[in-house]
Amino acid sequence: MPDKNLSSDVVQDAKDSQSIVEQTSAASQKSVPVESNTCIPSAEKFDWIQLISDEWLKGKVNGMYKDSLEFDSDKLDLLEIDWSDVKILRSHRVSDVNLEVIGPTSGMLDVTDGSIRIVNDYENKTYERSSLISFAPAGKKEEDLWSIKATLSIDTKRGNTDQLDYTAKINMKRRSSTTRFLLDYIGNISKTNGGDGDLIETINNHRLNASYDYYKTRYFFYTPVYAEYYRDPFSNIDSKVTLATGLGYTVIDDGVTELSFSGGPAYIKTKYISVAAGENNVESSPGLWLKTNYDTELTKTIDFIAKYNIQFSNKETGGYTHHMILTIDSKITGSLDFDTSFIWDRVTHPTEDADGTTPFPDDYRITLGISYTY
Repeated sequence: MPDKNLSSDVVQDAKDSQSIVEQTSAASQKSVPVESNTCIPSAEKFDWIQLISDEWLKGKVNGMYKDSLEFDSDKLDLLEIDWSDVKILRSHRVSDVNLEVIGPTSGMLDVTDGSIRIVNDYENKTYERSSLISFAPAGKKEEDLWSIKATLSIDTKRGNTDQLDYTAKINMKRRSSTTRFLLDYIGNISKTNGGDGDLIETINNHRLNASYDYYKTRYFFYTPVYAEYYRDPFSNIDSKVTLATGLGYTVIDDGVTELSFSGGPAYIKTKYISVAAGENNVESSPGLWLKTNYDTELTKTIDFIAKYNIQFSNKETGGYTHHMILTIDSKITGSLDFDTSFIWDRVTHPTEDADGTTPFPDDYRITLGISYTY
């Protein structure tokens, strides 16, 4: 005869099991929020960045300037990454940081998509990410702060006309978290057959200008010192020296295009090769200088660069003068570019020499060359 108590226990176990199944089924049909925690690597020996695609890169951050992050990876080599594509950054080194309104500071960086945390011996503060202007690792090697581009163009002709044209350009830039030093040089030399088999020099001019900028905010900067030296004997200019100071503003800076204007008061001194009787061969006057820099990325391999420098002074030192360079850079390899430039120099009031010859006010030149960037 079956045991009633045993039968009762079996029935109760079946009821309990059915209850558990029903509760589990009901729970699975409900929308239960699951908290997702992002695993951020600890920056102990390397710097880490996460892209907006959620990919992580390990390596060394060389700095961020003009909304472009320079990142050195063992596997991917040196990368230029748009700052807007960086979601998270963790650095294991102390960095010199420039913040909007706050100014320069330093500390360990921890950047997320909305904030930046700076930790040092005397503060642990969080700021809006949008206030970050630039940063560079403290103690960075001096050579890492420099960018140098050298361009060489040579054109030779042989036969009925013997001619040698030579143009050299050097552009140097030093960038830190708050300052920028720019130096530009351009030299043109041309020699033509004089009829006796020797090449006679017909062009020989050189221009060197340099400026030092200090960024007070993301877009506004001071230029404590601007200087330029120019020499062109065939335009009757033995030397022209400009010393100036001024202010500047960056109108566009989005990682693809940069447009900035600067200018201010200047002192201009011009020395001529020769002058008409009774005239001074050295003239000086106060003046005004203006500079425009425009740089844009037309495609991934083609850049367009425009530099336009203007000076205003009295008639004796040349009056209105300008120096314009329009350049198209086409990438050949990582460091080599094909350089096509249009150069226009103008002196509104050229000075007559002792022979009564007045130089033309305008000089034009088109150059084709190869440039190397370091």
